Amino acid sequence: MSSSDVSAEGRAQGSAVESPVLLHVWVVDPDQERVAVQHLERMLGEIAGEPGFVSARVLESADRLSVAAVVEMRSPEDRQRLEQLSIVRETLDHLGGTINVVLKLYQQVAAYHGEAR
Repeated sequence: MSSSDVSAEGRAQGSAVESPVLLHVWVVDPDQERVAVQHLERMLGEIAGEPGFVSARVLESADRLSVAAVVEMRSPEDRQRLEQLSIVRETLDHLGGTINVVLKLYQQVAAYHGEAR
C-alpha cells in the first residue's frame, strides 16, 4: 500500500520557483547520446557531495533521442546555490550534441513510497 506525502493544501502554498527539484531535458543526436550521458554523470558525481544534495538521476529515452537530468536538493536555496556552480552551468548550458528543450523547476504534488517490510 502506498501513501501520498503532500496534501492539496500543501501544493497551493508552494510554487515551482521555490522548488528544490530541477529538471533538464535535451534532444540528443543519437551518435552523441553516450557522450552527453557521460558528461552528466561526471557533473552529478562532482555535485553529489555538495551541502543539501538529496539525489539525482539521468534518464534516457528508449530511442536515444532525448536525455533528462533530475536533481533534488534539500531546499530551494540549496538548488539555487547549486545552479550557480561553474561545473553545473557549463554542463547544463553546453551539453555537446544536444538541444536543451526543457529547463523547468517543479514542485512536488505527491510522493508514493512502498511499505518497509
